[in-house]
Amino acid sequence: MIRHPAQRHQETVSRTTSLASSLILTMRQRLRLTDTASIAESIYEFHKENGRTYHAYRAGSYHYPNDALEVERLDAQYDILKILLDGRAYLSPFSQENPPQKVLDIATGSGSWAIDMGDEYPEARIVGTDLSPIQSDLVPPNVEFIVDDATDEWPNGRDWCDFDLIHTRVTMGCWSDMGTQVIKPAFDHLRPGGWMECQELMGLLECDDETVTNANAFKRWCDDIVDASYAADRPLPLAANLKQWFIEAGFVDVEEKVYKLPVNGWPRNRRLKKLGELWHANIEEGLQALSYGLLHRFKRRTKEEIEVDLINVRKDLADERMHGYQKFYVVCGRKPEYA
Repeated sequence: MIRHPAQRHQETVSRTTSLASSLILTMRQRLRLTDTASIAESIYEFHKENGRTYHAYRAGSYHYPNDALEVERLDAQYDILKILLDGRAYLSPFSQENPPQKVLDIATGSGSWAIDMGDEYPEARIVGTDLSPIQSDLVPPNVEFIVDDATDEWPNGRDWCDFDLIHTRVTMGCWSDMGTQVIKPAFDHLRPGGWMECQELMGLLECDDETVTNANAFKRWCDDIVDASYAADRPLPLAANLKQWFIEAGFVDVEEKVYKLPVNGWPRNRRLKKLGELWHANIEEGLQALSYGLLHRFKRRTKEEIEVDLINVRKDLADERMHGYQKFYVVCGRKPEYA
């Protein structure tokens, strides 16, 4: 069931003492500061721009908002992608008979994936990291969230090695080079035999007929966002490179699955039509969030100019004569036993 966006609004406001302690400890280790009270406060001093808020820790390195509206959208997006994967949160070969003991979710966002994993595997330790402390405080006792920048050199202590599963989902736009910044260090911090799984959106608008043209405002918007992501050194359309990055990092048994997400309800197939309607709602809700940071900062467009353009973008996005879709890649790989 897709959760209503307002359902988790209050969950994003408060934080538990244990979460604050984890944040303070991690920030002390990362920043080598002693004034933990000021550190804890500073990570909540979100930057405000064009009516949206953005992360405070490493401010400016991630160009999408972290406010309640975006958290609600991310929660809904998680549910949609779980439907796409037939109700599964992951495709790596774990089960109740073969459970992971230690799991890392990089750029966890709203934390939905980590929370679901904590519910599914109550004996496992689940760690989610992100630049923003925006996750719910209603979490299983085996789940913890830490403010961290995965582009930093990864720690080598006991807590940061021998993971059974390391996961990312829809993180393109976070990295200048995901292969070297995330996939290779993840390989190094997995236990021998452990798995990495990346679930990433390509971001381009594609079609298998000729119904998507450059006259389509949503197509032009996608191209503008991709162009701005390169200008920001956070390129979006690189999910097709994941398999090669896994192989280069040393993973074996690498498998790639590619799904097509319709951008509205154009398919005749009932399941795909429903997915398209849900994905359309997710895109529409995220147009402003995706536009304000990238197009304002790197295309020098004002908020007013962006909003005027989005009128036609929304109109063309909803046009079911346009048979567009976006590709969603799931790539899994195993660290060899001898590595």
